[in-house]
Amino acid sequence: MNFYNTFTVRLQIEQLLGLWDQADDDWWQVRKRVPWGSGCFQDPYRRGIFAKSPQVLRAVIESMNREMRLGFDAATAFIFTFGMTEVFINKASGKVAAQKPLYRGGGGMQETTLHVSGFQENHANVMAIVDMVRKHKPDAPIILTVSPVALARTFQDADVVTASTEGKSVLRAVLGQVCRERDNVHYLPSFEFVTYGGLARSYREDLRHVKTPIVNDIVEQFFNAYFAPPSA
Repeated sequence: MNFYNTFTVRLQIEQLLGLWDQADDDWWQVRKRVPWGSGCFQDPYRRGIFAKSPQVLRAVIESMNREMRLGFDAATAFIFTFGMTEVFINKASGKVAAQKPLYRGGGGMQETTLHVSGFQENHANVMAIVDMVRKHKPDAPIILTVSPVALARTFQDADVVTASTEGKSVLRAVLGQVCRERDNVHYLPSFEFVTYGGLARSYREDLRHVKTPIVNDIVEQFFNAYFAPPSA
């Protein structure tokens, strides 16, 4: 499960910590070709989660909550990557959906409305994420990054490159501010590592996804910065 905006990451942590309980009827019924035949119900808040009935969907959601809580409790450090500021608000609940409308044949076209989020909203979300982690894991380092993967398309009346650049800039400013306001919160400059290297060096032919050698370089730089060399 990948979550690309600050709203959904915050919601997932609230959900796994029991701070937000998804209502039993908080689902979308969609028309989708599925192995079990007719009837398909979608979780709006985790991408690609479909079930044959609301009861099965609820069981899946509860199982995922338990697994995510186990991972949270076992973690000794946290890395969060944020990639976009365009989000889609579920009209029924007011919560932000996990993905754009019609993703993987799902719903959202009628159920959501586009919202272009700004600095204050995203700052509040990331601060809430950090504070929730801190309450349960006071000594765990938190590392924040901006995804260098550009938008494939925009739902705004704007050029996609312009919209993508604006969104990344907002997120970069947010993460810098959060790192100044909270101790033991660090910014990993993977976004700068990729973009300042130039399009031809860093990106595949689609000019969105990062080449594997560059990803490997970022991982190496991460370990060099945050892990002490093994003692002799």
